[in-house]
This record gives sequence, C-alpha cells and structure tokens, in this order.
Amino acid sequence: MDTIELVPASTDDTARIAALINISEAFDGVPRILEVDELREELEAPEVDLARDLRLAISADGDLVGWIHVRQTPAGEVQEKAFIDGTVLPSHRDQGIGRALMDWAVPTARARLEAIDNHLPKYIRIYAYEQIADLQRLVTRYGFTSVRWFEELLMPLGGRPATTAPDGVDIVAWPVDRQEETRQVKNSAFADHWGSTPSDAADWEQRVNGFGGRPDLSFVALDADGTMIGICLNSCFPADEALTGRRDAWVDTLATLSDWRGKGVASALISHSLAAFVAADFTHSAIGVDSSSPTGASRLYRSLGYELQHRLVVGEIQVA
Repeated sequence: MDTIELVPASTDDTARIAALINISEAFDGVPRILEVDELREELEAPEVDLARDLRLAISADGDLVGWIHVRQTPAGEVQEKAFIDGTVLPSHRDQGIGRALMDWAVPTARARLEAIDNHLPKYIRIYAYEQIADLQRLVTRYGFTSVRWFEELLMPLGGRPATTAPDGVDIVAWPVDRQEETRQVKNSAFADHWGSTPSDAADWEQRVNGFGGRPDLSFVALDADGTMIGICLNSCFPADEALTGRRDAWVDTLATLSDWRGKGVASALISHSLAAFVAADFTHSAIGVDSSSPTGASRLYRSLGYELQHRLVVGEIQVA
C-alpha cells in the first residue's frame, strides 16, 4: 500500500474533496457533477462534525487520494442508521487505501450507533452504483449484505398527454406558506417505505430550499376540503448538463397519503411537474425509486415512459 495518512477534514478541504469526487465519479460512470457549494451545504449541516465524521487519505506527497464520511443523525423513531460514503482516486486504487478508510469508518459507524441509548434496530448502510465493481467487492469484504436496489430512471420530455386529477382533487403550485403540512405529508406517506425515518423541520427545510431544490417547479394535491393529500417536490442540478448533454429536472420526493394511493393522484402530480419542466426548457425528467417500493412506484414510472439508466445497491450491516 502507498504510504498514506488518515487525517480529519476541515471546511478548507471542501473544494479538493469535491474535485476528488468528480474525478472518481467520472471514471466510474456516475452521471453527475458535484458542485462545491452542494458539498459545502452537506458538510456544514449542524449534525456534521468534520473532525469526528470525516477522514482524508493523504499521500506522502501531500495529495488527497481518498476520503470517507460517516453520516449519522439520531432518529429516535423506527430505526437508527449510519451511512458511509467515500471514494479513492482511480490512479491510487488497488493499493489498500480503500481498506484503510473502511478500517476507520466501519468501527466508527458501529460505535456511533451503539452509543445511542434506545432499543430501535440499528444499521450501517452504504449506497453504491452497481457498475462500480471494486467498490462492490470492498463492501462485501467488510460484511455488508446487499439488501435493496434503487433505480434511477430517465424520460425525454414532450409529446405526452396531460393526466387529469381525480374528481375532488386539485393540483396546485407548491405553497411556500404550508411547509409544515408538506413535511407531515411526506413523513406520513413514507412511513411504510423501507429505510425511511421522519424528516425533522431542519432537514425538510434543506431539502425544499437547499441546493438543487426547486419549489417553484413543484406541486401539491389538495382534496375538496383543501387538505393536503400529496406532494411532488422537484429539483435540478445544472452543472450535470456539461456531463450528460441534457437538461434534467428531477422528481425528487413524490408522496401520496395511503388512503389516496391508486386513485391517480401521483400521476396527476407528475403530469403537472412534466408540463412545468417543459415550460422551463428542460429536456428530460429523472426520478429515483426503490425497485421494491410497496406503492408500486417503479411500475407507475415505467408506465409513464421512464426507463432505467442506473441502479444503486444498498449494502447493510445490522448492528443491533
């Protein structure tokens, strides 16, 4: 193995971490460009302690050749989760650097979870694109079991007839003054989704109005009494256009209350979103979905014209 040193990170490292990630992901065929401001928003979140949660792999020449992040925020409901995310510079792979980073990250994640004083199930999870074979091997080496598959789907925009809302349902623009209601709809609708825990107010604020969020292209569904029964929060990441050659708008969070599933609410929310995307000159719509979602969402999206582009594998270790 190359002589490396694992050191804590600081806010001054954000730009070079982003550069490392972009080089690695381009090599691995990951279809995105990570902007420095996007990473900075993630690393400056209140729950992140850079000295505690991140390690950088520094070569003998002082170069950043790898990084790893243990992300864990106590949920207090349903389950507790710690996520591991990281990469090694392609030119420095197969030299033991990934193992050194994982030797630090897995025990760190385990200790963080074991320190939580409740009886909820606790898991360490890694999301990895299926095509990154060396990462899949590394994850397996450390005892992670593949437990779930998430799909990224894509559809060219234009030429599709609008889907009307069910009788008694109105699809309206995202109401900026009803954010708590949108959060409650998301939490209720996702309560039976694998791996989901409720979003608190700060997390939801970042998701709606943080980097990439486009509430101006988003919609909610109201019943005849004006009660919110569904949401479609959308996003976009313009820097990706240089890599993909497309202008993608993402259906980020689509949620329908359980009593309204199967009645066309989700289809109507997507239809309104697609029309807004076309009006804003996007060329494609993208969406991510759990391939085993209890709502049948993957089948719905395919019926609308979305097609599989990439698949992510969730590796898991159960701690308690």
